[in-house]
Amino acid sequence: MKKLYTHSKNSLFLIEMIMVLLFLSLSSVACIRIFAAASQNHAKAVDWRHIQSLTTSVGEILEGTDGTPDSVSKFLSGSTQNSSTLIWYYDKNWEICSSEKASHKMTLILSTDAMIKEGTLTFYSVHEKKETEFYQTELAFPTISSDRKEASS
Repeated sequence: MKKLYTHSKNSLFLIEMIMVLLFLSLSSVACIRIFAAASQNHAKAVDWRHIQSLTTSVGEILEGTDGTPDSVSKFLSGSTQNSSTLIWYYDKNWEICSSEKASHKMTLILSTDAMIKEGTLTFYSVHEKKETEFYQTELAFPTISSDRKEASS
């Protein structure tokens, strides 16, 4: 009589468990990457929302004033002035802070003549004393002299 060899069912169960663990580990890696990307996107969206708000504020202030650094800094406080350049420093929560604690920096370079008020608004990301520019826009508004204001009213 010939002896039959049967394979153990334990080895098949072990192979199935290895495959399940492999699939589970690959799935968890994918989920971790998705959550990390979502966190980074949220941080960028917060930054862009603050940039949009500040750009609108600076534009409205520039439009409504004579375009001098003193008149702009009167309405948007917390700036330091360097000739025709205004600089604001913000922490990671977009609150005004000192340059040593800054995570973000906003500069406004003004130039005003008889016909137009212009400014270049630039936002920087500040990490370990290194500044990286990440948004810049040009603002320009016509200058309305007192003579023209009286004539139009």
